[in-house]
Amino acid sequence: MDIFEILTLMDEKEIQVNKRLDSIISSNPDPFPFERINKGKSLLKLMEEIRKCIETDQLLLAGMKLKELEFQGINIVNK
Repeated sequence: MDIFEILTLMDEKEIQVNKRLDSIISSNPDPFPFERINKGKSLLKLMEEIRKCIETDQLLLAGMKLKELEFQGINIVNK
């Protein structure tokens, strides 16, 4: 899988995570499910870190962060 495919798939996953965060917040005004909101934000942050690693040609680090993202439950690269 090439880098552009990974970036495209990450864009799709970011949209899914953002939609999920919006639905969590809108359906639970009080009390907030802080664990789920924090996990969504950490996933988005990790995706942004991966994007920056790819842009700066730190592909080994990007691969390590992709594994971390996979460990968190988001599969970008299909095996």
